[in-house]
Amino acid sequence: MTIAEGWVELVQDAIHVPKTARLRLTRNGLTLVPVTQAHVTTARRIANQIEAGLPGWMATGEFSVVPPREGYKPEPDASALPLEQIRPGKSEIDESLLPFVVEVVSPESKHRDYSTKPDHYALRGIPAYLIVDVLAATWTLLTQPENGAYQCTQSGPFGKEIEIPVADRTLTLDSSQFMRI
Repeated sequence: MTIAEGWVELVQDAIHVPKTARLRLTRNGLTLVPVTQAHVTTARRIANQIEAGLPGWMATGEFSVVPPREGYKPEPDASALPLEQIRPGKSEIDESLLPFVVEVVSPESKHRDYSTKPDHYALRGIPAYLIVDVLAATWTLLTQPENGAYQCTQSGPFGKEIEIPVADRTLTLDSSQFMRI
């Protein structure tokens, strides 16, 4: 960890941020990001569907993916782990444990969710990356990471089912349950 990376973590820990916002490290520095009701509701509905669709697994959110790469630890909105891998006292999850990650698009995060994060998640070898765009009422599923890029892309409007490969199963999400801005 460089001095700058350590400093950013200290600042993030020291700043009080209201629950209606998130503090994010972007290429432009630290950014205070408002959290919309559509974002919160959609992330919650995804978590509920994960737990209903993957018995023996738990939905996770509000965590950092480690190890840091290029000083960056992404914080996806949702994922899932088998119950035996859940560490209640931890707020970080090793990238090798994640079968998929979900990002719910906010006005501020749109560019990163579509342009920067796919590269970060593919380089980490995370098998699937789902982008849920509450602004456009669409979803995009990226799978098969290879050489730092996802090789397969599927997309559709809210209302269509999304099938995400998870270990030896398929998680089916009902995107008609997602909320649009």
